[in-house]
Amino acid sequence: MLELGAGNGYFASLLLRRFSGQTPERLIISDQSQSLLDIAQTEFYLSSADYQRIDVQEPLPFADNSVDLILAIMLLNELPTSYAQKAVVECARLLRESGQLLAAVPHPAFVQALAKKGALTDFGRGLFAMPSTDGLRLPVAHRPADAYLTLLTGAGFQAASEDVFANDAIRHEKPGLSVGRDVPLALLFDCRKQSAARP
Repeated sequence: MLELGAGNGYFASLLLRRFSGQTPERLIISDQSQSLLDIAQTEFYLSSADYQRIDVQEPLPFADNSVDLILAIMLLNELPTSYAQKAVVECARLLRESGQLLAAVPHPAFVQALAKKGALTDFGRGLFAMPSTDGLRLPVAHRPADAYLTLLTGAGFQAASEDVFANDAIRHEKPGLSVGRDVPLALLFDCRKQSAARP
């Protein structure tokens, strides 16, 4: 299992707790920021994990067909389109035929709602910054859902998408991100290589 753009390491830890008893043969948690990897190893340390500094804007340092599961949670939205394309092509290269890419991005409707509220600022390189907890500004592309699907299918994936809505606890914890209850917070993509999906 390979997590790209892991940030503070929260998600892999959460995933393994949810599927307790199931541990990958090898777990690699990566981010381009050594500072974030240091936080991941301090705050959400997993003894079975190999923490590596990897920039997805470069070729990924793994062999073809060597990974079963890739997580890219809130990563593709932080990349300009050309780098996002390269990243998903690299993911396709790494995944075994039965492999899976799980990717999530802020939902385009959510990003649009933040833009209407004036909560986005220009980040440069075709990206904007959206507010998050602790006053951080997170980069986000202002691209439609179809653009993400085009990125994924163009790399050879068959992708199913699902809208993810915030529950009341999340709305209470992060009031600055609050938009209407009918606006999904995130868009989740479950991706498989097209050749693996053929009967």
